[in-house]
Amino acid sequence: MTEPSVRIRNLSVDYGDTVALSDVSLQIARGGRLALIGESGSGKSTLAMAIAGMLPRQAHVSGSIEFPDLDRNATPGRKPKLGKDIGVLFQDPGGSLDPVMKIGDQIAEVIMTHQGMGWISARVRAAELLDRVRIPKALSRLNNYPHEFSGGQKQRIALAAALAGHPSLLIADEPTSALDTVVQWHIVNLLDELVRESGLTLLFVTHDIALASERADKIAVLYRGKLVESGPSARVLGKPEHPYTKALIGAHISLETPRGRRLAEINGDDLV
Repeated sequence: MTEPSVRIRNLSVDYGDTVALSDVSLQIARGGRLALIGESGSGKSTLAMAIAGMLPRQAHVSGSIEFPDLDRNATPGRKPKLGKDIGVLFQDPGGSLDPVMKIGDQIAEVIMTHQGMGWISARVRAAELLDRVRIPKALSRLNNYPHEFSGGQKQRIALAAALAGHPSLLIADEPTSALDTVVQWHIVNLLDELVRESGLTLLFVTHDIALASERADKIAVLYRGKLVESGPSARVLGKPEHPYTKALIGAHISLETPRGRRLAEINGDDLV
């Protein structure tokens, strides 16, 4: 059996009277692609940030998050390093890039910190990564600032930065929701290609069921901070078991949805 990259046991997160996650247990297979789906406020981003170790200080956390396959040669129980072991791709590409720092310097800094390269070698590697994420004339654009790029290009740069430390786990938190439909398609295809090529484990946070079905091996459904269903994508979306999963799928629309059809409503009180 493949050892999991991440093992979550009875994880709960609260902010005083506000419960964000409640008793969540879940595994992410090494090299697998898991999609977290659910409405806004269901706890998706909280779970992703808990795994990345990025929860705010006021969060009260119980349970455990283990990384058994993070580094077989490291000391057991070693805490993962953000940037080196875990890469994060955020929803807002502009917000994840320093507006007053050249993009080449931002990526080179990650490489120097986590791979131990010198400045010149790190800049060369930064150019290679920018070329890999398909930034045109990558070498000549190392000295450009984030505002000189489009939204889709900024997300490509953010992806290059997330991969710069050579992580084994990549967390993509709604990475396409701030982009238009055509750019979304290009970014998701690129992300999928790089994940497969590098053998990365991917946690993909999304509210888009179509993206989840196309890009994830497994799907986990969160509702009011609780894990209500998980399993292979085809099973969860093809034969959902929990009423909330069924309601979520029923509320999904596509280009084939007939005009004039009344959209399904999700009444939370009926799903408790």
